[in-house]
Amino acid sequence: MRYQEQAAQAHFSRHIECFWELDLHPDEAQSPCELLVPDCTFDLIFCSTPIRFSLVGQSCTERMSIGANFIGQKTTGLYLCPEEPQRIFGVRFKPFALAHLFPIPPQQLTDKVLPLQQLFQIRTKEKTLIEDILSHDNLDEKVRCAECLVLSLFDELNYLDQQFREQLNYILERKGILKIQDLFGAFGVSKVTLHKHFLNKMGLSPKQVSRIWRLNYFLQLQRNTNKSKLTDLALKAGYYDQAHFIREFNRFFPYSPHRLLQSKSQLLQISQEIIDRRFSNLYDPIA
Repeated sequence: MRYQEQAAQAHFSRHIECFWELDLHPDEAQSPCELLVPDCTFDLIFCSTPIRFSLVGQSCTERMSIGANFIGQKTTGLYLCPEEPQRIFGVRFKPFALAHLFPIPPQQLTDKVLPLQQLFQIRTKEKTLIEDILSHDNLDEKVRCAECLVLSLFDELNYLDQQFREQLNYILERKGILKIQDLFGAFGVSKVTLHKHFLNKMGLSPKQVSRIWRLNYFLQLQRNTNKSKLTDLALKAGYYDQAHFIREFNRFFPYSPHRLLQSKSQLLQISQEIIDRRFSNLYDPIA
């Protein structure tokens, strides 16, 4: 399973973490824990052949359509089950990137994978760019076409909700280890206002964002110190004790941390590498 990224150019870097490419093969996605973990980002992905997928906990898989698909916020892991070998191309948006650009309330996109045409009007120009992305083998050419598509879909890309960016970075910098009340004082907002603000901007509450990034921090620690006991890593990641860690972990996955980490999932390892780069500010050095 091959994965590579290309950094976004300056004009796009405030909104886009990176462009990425993933080679999938049916024989490499059969593990019950072969998944991408939730990380508070959005993805626009392009596939030339059908891919079956399911969220962890679903009893059946769904089919991702050929072409461009949008993945909303994930509150659990996402299984990718290719039916034949293929190369997927994606654009990963930062959590605050689309705060003012959603065509529908973002809560309706949470835990959803939707064909792009269900969200946006795909005219001849956008259709041609999508076809070009699917037909090119060269990553640079795919990125060039994707940049044009993003500019065509999001004509207000120059705007950024700076306050929302700062609120999310406040949580990210603390890796989710904070009390939500801290946000009230730091930004002078009420609990109700902040809760509605987050749901309306990205489809998750501030508490959900904190939980996801604390889970991500645990996975980062496990990747870099994998000889330590899971309980010790959980305590370092801000969980009160083993019971608290297991309870919070089960909010995302209906099985044990040990089972997830022993699965040898290549997609999980890729997720951990991405988390490591995100927490090291490699995607946004000035954030």
